[in-house]
Amino acid sequence: MENEPGFGLHVPANRGREAMAYLTFIIDHYTTLPEITAFVHATHYQWHNEDISPYTSRVLRRLRLETVRTRGYVNLRCNVVPGCNPTSVHPHSPTEVDVQKNDVRAQFRDIYVRLFGLRGVQEVPEALGGVCCAQFVVTREKILQRPVGDYVRMREWVLMESGGSGLSDFDVGWVFEKVWHVVFGEGAIFCPTTEKCLCDVYGKC
Repeated sequence: MENEPGFGLHVPANRGREAMAYLTFIIDHYTTLPEITAFVHATHYQWHNEDISPYTSRVLRRLRLETVRTRGYVNLRCNVVPGCNPTSVHPHSPTEVDVQKNDVRAQFRDIYVRLFGLRGVQEVPEALGGVCCAQFVVTREKILQRPVGDYVRMREWVLMESGGSGLSDFDVGWVFEKVWHVVFGEGAIFCPTTEKCLCDVYGKC
């Protein structure tokens, strides 16, 4: 994302893929958030939501707002793979290959502590699972459950880690893809079945 004068959202740096835009929107509009916010990628065509349509406008038209209001957080994707088969990250037990390559998975436990301001690694869950792919809808109440300082801390981590620390923009975006549901108040493993998602979120029962 590049800042242009005509855009209403200006990010402090083009880092961290969609995470920077999402966090900046929340920080800048924390006191004036709309009732419901859809966090989606910029291009109209998206493969992520093929369960309903690859076109974002069609997906949002099918969305059942009563479900969003009741739950507070809804992932726009219903296919549980990747991310929920049954889990996708094991912060305390990265593979030997991940450790040897210093992959982001090998750093995930410490990253989680920093993102959420925890007292230590003992507070990091054993496993995380959540439907990909960083496109979701959230109510104002859910966002406000966290103080704005939490979002500022997360964005500062994005700026720092994307500025030459060894993690790529893809890595940083991947980290947030694994924790957005936690950011907005869901448990470490949040994996509604595809059938339930399609019925509850889109009325496709």
